[in-house]
Amino acid sequence: MNNKPAVQKLTELESVIMDAVWELGQATVREVQEHLWEARPMARNTVLTMMGILRDKGFLQSTREGRTDLYTPTVSREQVGGGLLRDMMQRFFSGSAHAMVSQLLDCGDLAPEEIKAIRKEINWRLKN
Repeated sequence: MNNKPAVQKLTELESVIMDAVWELGQATVREVQEHLWEARPMARNTVLTMMGILRDKGFLQSTREGRTDLYTPTVSREQVGGGLLRDMMQRFFSGSAHAMVSQLLDCGDLAPEEIKAIRKEINWRLKN
């Protein structure tokens, strides 16, 4: 998968489509539409348009199989999420990871299990 040099933002609908493609690994427009149908029904043309936009933005690539395009992600969920976190850290926390993590811990929405998992991750990284 590519490393995208700049953070490209995804709209809410683009994120929904990308989540479906990431879950499926690769997919046609119809497969994405069917995958999303229960949670978020969309017209085929909407899915087709959004997947074309995501391809143009560089998030998806497509290959032709007969009369159907098969779409594959060019970036991982982690790459997109990491880019957005770095952008958020710069924009809202003056580039300080400490300030960002402090705010996350202060928000009060974290379960004790989540805090333990964060501590475990930090301890692991300090050892390596």
